[in-house]
Amino acid sequence: MTTAGMIREGGGSKTRWQVWVLTLAVLSAFALALNLGGATAAHAEYPGPNPAQPPADCAKPWVILSAYGTSESTDEGHPYGTVGVNDTYIRALRSALNDVGVKNGDLTVRNLPYPASAVDWPDWLPGNWGPDDYWTSMYKGRDKLVEEINFYASCPNRPTLVLLGYSQGAQVIKNAIAQDAVKGNQRNADEIGAIVNVGDASRENGQIGMGQNGQMVTLNPDYSDGTADVSRGGLMQRLDVPAVFAGFIGDGRYFDVCRTDDAVCNEQAYPGSDEWQDRWLEDFGNSAIGDNAPHVMYRDNGIAQSPADKANADRVASRTAVRAVAAAVAQRNVVHPPPDTPEEVWASNVNVRATPSTSADIVGTIPKPTTVYVKCQKHAEWVTYGGITNDAWSYLPQQQGWISNIFLKGPAWMPGVPECP
Repeated sequence: MTTAGMIREGGGSKTRWQVWVLTLAVLSAFALALNLGGATAAHAEYPGPNPAQPPADCAKPWVILSAYGTSESTDEGHPYGTVGVNDTYIRALRSALNDVGVKNGDLTVRNLPYPASAVDWPDWLPGNWGPDDYWTSMYKGRDKLVEEINFYASCPNRPTLVLLGYSQGAQVIKNAIAQDAVKGNQRNADEIGAIVNVGDASRENGQIGMGQNGQMVTLNPDYSDGTADVSRGGLMQRLDVPAVFAGFIGDGRYFDVCRTDDAVCNEQAYPGSDEWQDRWLEDFGNSAIGDNAPHVMYRDNGIAQSPADKANADRVASRTAVRAVAAAVAQRNVVHPPPDTPEEVWASNVNVRATPSTSADIVGTIPKPTTVYVKCQKHAEWVTYGGITNDAWSYLPQQQGWISNIFLKGPAWMPGVPECP
């Protein structure tokens, strides 16, 4: 029996399960009303958020696909993605992509259109917190995400996907990448540059190789790095990250953030057990209800948050996004092998110019020492830095601009690199 089946059928009666799920819907509604940073959170009708998005297309080389949490939706003030936690991480990912030379015009941000609901809400009750129970909603999201991954993998230009999930949305992503149509299909698996899950209701703390290399970030309430207790994990499910995404010793594409006091992703009782049934409502309430509930404290835009909490949440999101984007760039290079020469930038905060001149517009910045790919080099404006003078410049196709060869390791004129026409 699957974990999901065990949760739905094991232990309590069907009536008790329905009460739990109905309560989850009500509590989620209150949590969203209290905690979503002043943004409108009127429920969006399935199959998609409001305002409606245009159909998915192959126009951009990069796509962030965001799966929001239970009962969340978007509005005119948040045209990309959702409110709350997803909004924080979308901005962090966008910034990290900009830092490696991905322009906003080359990036699409989309919601995953799925119900994100917790109960099949009866028509005779006020409100509209449906249309599906939690598991039906999650499975619909899983299947829709598999469909979207397959669509982008079929694009001739092979855009790179960055998947972002929060709460139920994180569980949707975990279940989707566990499907053979994704993990067992190399083209579909290669399409995913990186995955960022926050407050994952299906977290598995005990998976070997994940917590040890920093891909699974466990935070103490003060946002310092904590320890993932292997006996704890997701409130709704415990599911391993497929090996094709997990990697080992820092070479994976899956990144996860969870606070130790957030029982949605760090529950002590195993889903479906008697202990879990006895403490479910209390643990969910302690984690998700209130102005400073741990489950929503991953964002940097909450009205009730202190400036320190906002700054810490932003720092964690930025740190996670930088690692995820680095993995996504490496994965994109697997799908689109650079035909150009790899060279090492030794300096930090190196400006990338529109033309080989220090007076040209800055089109990007290389924030720290890294590998770049050089298409060609040419003699242009003389540059002096650190007592060295050189007139050679290199064109970087990924950053779509030029840097002085002074900032590249090796001789002034690099052997094996052709001269630009």
